[in-house]
Amino acid sequence: MATLANTNSKAGVGYCGKEVAITTLSKTNMTQAELDAAIRFIGLTASIVGIGDDTAGGFNTGVSDVVHVLSEGIAPAAGANFGVGSTGITAAVVACHFS
Repeated sequence: MATLANTNSKAGVGYCGKEVAITTLSKTNMTQAELDAAIRFIGLTASIVGIGDDTAGGFNTGVSDVVHVLSEGIAPAAGANFGVGSTGITAAVVACHFS
């Protein structure tokens, strides 16, 4: 997982602020119901800031394979069969930043 650098940080100083994460949800031909379940799962610990798709024109149920979710709050535990009711979706937290 990539970590975004805090260029204003000082060594030995702890910061308490926002945690922002980019989570990638992957499944061949993901359905709207599967995406909704995964988004609800992320929403249990974080606020959803934005959702982006890997295809031109936005999410297409049964066609899209990768969705990127920007969230604020505790990043979800990633892995296979992500969330509740999202069998087959694999999630990866690809970037995380603490400010």
